[in-house]
Amino acid sequence: MSHAGLIYGPEFHHLDHLAPLCALLRIPLILTEDALACQAKEFYPDLEILHWSPHETPDRAATNFSTIYYSTPRILFDQVFYLAQALQGKKIQTIWCPHGNSDKGRNSPFMEALAGEELLLTYGPRMEAFLKEKKIDVPVLRIGNYRLAYYEKHKAFYDNLLAKKLPPKSGKMLLYAPTWQDEEKNSSFIDLLPHLLEIPEEFFFLAKLHPNLYQQYPEEIAKLKKTIFVLEDFPPIYPLLARTDLYIGDMSSIGYDFLAFKRPMLLLNEQGSLKESGAFLASKDYPRIFEISKKLLREGPPENTLYEETFSPCSLENISILQGSQEQ
Repeated sequence: MSHAGLIYGPEFHHLDHLAPLCALLRIPLILTEDALACQAKEFYPDLEILHWSPHETPDRAATNFSTIYYSTPRILFDQVFYLAQALQGKKIQTIWCPHGNSDKGRNSPFMEALAGEELLLTYGPRMEAFLKEKKIDVPVLRIGNYRLAYYEKHKAFYDNLLAKKLPPKSGKMLLYAPTWQDEEKNSSFIDLLPHLLEIPEEFFFLAKLHPNLYQQYPEEIAKLKKTIFVLEDFPPIYPLLARTDLYIGDMSSIGYDFLAFKRPMLLLNEQGSLKESGAFLASKDYPRIFEISKKLLREGPPENTLYEETFSPCSLENISILQGSQEQ
C-alpha cells in the first residue's frame, strides 16, 4: 500500500471529507481517535480503516505509505512525522484535501498556511480563484464534488440510517447548521439562540452544530437541546441536506453543499457569495426568523449558478493516474 488518508487526533469535522475520498479511491484511512474510528465504521460502509494509537502512527505510516491525504497544513504534519521520516530516511508526500468550501479565511491567515503544500485538491473554479487571491502558488488537482457522488452511490444506506436517527416529526424541515466562533467571529449561534425557544408546530426544526461549538458553548447547547432536536454523532452532511427544505446558516461550508439541491436558504451573515443564493436576515430581525422562513418556502430560491461555479462534477481519474505513476 502506498497511499492512505490520515486524521491525526480528534478532528471530527474532517471525517466526512477524508472518509468518502479514501473510500472512492479504495485506500485506507488512518485514525488515532477511538470515537472517530467508531463513527467511521458506522457511517462509511466501504471504507478500510486503520485504527492506530497516536504514538505508533508516525512510524507505521512512514513504513507503509509514500503518500498521505490530510486536511491540515503540512507544517502541522511535520511536527508529528518529522522524526519518523528522519529515522527512515524518507519524506512522505502529502496531498491536502479541503474540508469544505466556505467564505471563511479572507480575514485570517489560514489559507496562507497552504503555501508549503506539495499538491492541493480543489472542488472547482471558486476555490482555485480564492487560492490565487491568497497568492498560493502550489499545484492543484480538481476533483469536483466527490462527497455528493459518494452519497448518491450509497443513497439507500444513508437515507435509511438518517431515518433511524431522526424523531418521528412531520412538516417542512428547517436545518440550522452554524459554524464555530473563530477569530473572524463568523458564528451566529449565540445571537440566534434566544430566538429558538418557540418553534411553530408546522416546522421540524433541527440543528447540526460544528464540533468546536460544543467546546465553546457547552451550557448554551444544553439549553438549546431542551427546545429543539440537535443531531449529534452523524458526520455525513449530504443525507441530511437531501432531507432539508430550508437551510439556515452563516459562514459554514454546509451552505455551499446545500446549493446542490436548489432549495431556499436563509443566511445570518451578510459576508460572502452565498448571499447571491438566499435571503439575508440581520440580527435585529432574528425575532422574525420563522415568519421569514415561511415566506422563503413559498417563494423558493433565487436562480443562480453558484453551485456550478463552486463544484465541478466528481472526477478522481487524475488521482488514480497519480497513484499509478508513483507505484511504478
